Amino acid sequence: MQMRNGNIILRYIRESDIDSYIRWTTTETEWSEWDAPWETDDGDDFVARQRASLSVTPKSFGKLEIDTDFGQHVGWVSSYCIDGNKEKTAVGIDVPPRSARGKGYGKSALSLFMAYLFSCCDKETLYTQTWSGNTVMLRLAEKIGFNEIERIKNIRIVRGDAYDALTFSISRAEFFNRYPDLRNTCYL
Repeated sequence: MQMRNGNIILRYIRESDIDSYIRWTTTETEWSEWDAPWETDDGDDFVARQRASLSVTPKSFGKLEIDTDFGQHVGWVSSYCIDGNKEKTAVGIDVPPRSARGKGYGKSALSLFMAYLFSCCDKETLYTQTWSGNTVMLRLAEKIGFNEIERIKNIRIVRGDAYDALTFSISRAEFFNRYPDLRNTCYL
């Protein structure tokens, strides 16, 4: 089962993805400087969690893999509850290979994932969170149509500098006004 939006496909994790995760936690690690760099996650633990998710049935819609339309695995989208609050679902995305950035994959993948959550999971509002130094995610949030709703000043220390923690939201109505062609996206 999979979903397609332009030049990307969202799908469940598969065994061959583990090689990508190993590469992204050992040699192609630049992406981790942007995705919550204050968190210290052991690469082996991260890969082990991905491997463990292969055996989970039914598969979770909370994390999906991103492939290009020519089959290259380029990252993942995910969702989580902010501070454990099931009414506040946030979305995130990682596209580790630098060669895969700047091609619209992130916008296509995240908007498709959000359409899925709005359509199939009956969400009225979705959120995303980042830090003020993550300029790539800030641009993506703006392109998607998110609105900043909370800023906590100087709470994130990254490479010795203080940054703001940011929370954004978008309603179902706002989202589908921007992306009417993604309405009723529920394939998985």
